[in-house]
Amino acid sequence: MEEKEPTSEQVQGDRSKGGRTRKRTTAKPADTDKRSLNLRVDEATYQRLTVHALMRKTTISQLVIDFARESLKEFSIHRNAKQGAHEKGDHSCE
Repeated sequence: MEEKEPTSEQVQGDRSKGGRTRKRTTAKPADTDKRSLNLRVDEATYQRLTVHALMRKTTISQLVIDFARESLKEFSIHRNAKQGAHEKGDHSCE
């Protein structure tokens, strides 16, 4: 059984009878600098993250971002690195 959308007359009738209209949710501004990440951690790790975030007066998300920036080195991948090494006679990448 399909539900039909109410007609404009039905909506107008609901409003006049004291029915409340739904507020439209406003679109959140696009945050192009950040991506969403869903992490699953054990209880002890979650508590540690929560305490450190609280003590630093920040969020867990910002704490993870800071940790990644400070502790993880950047990698760059060159697609033609293997090909160039073989052409030069370097067999260390085999």
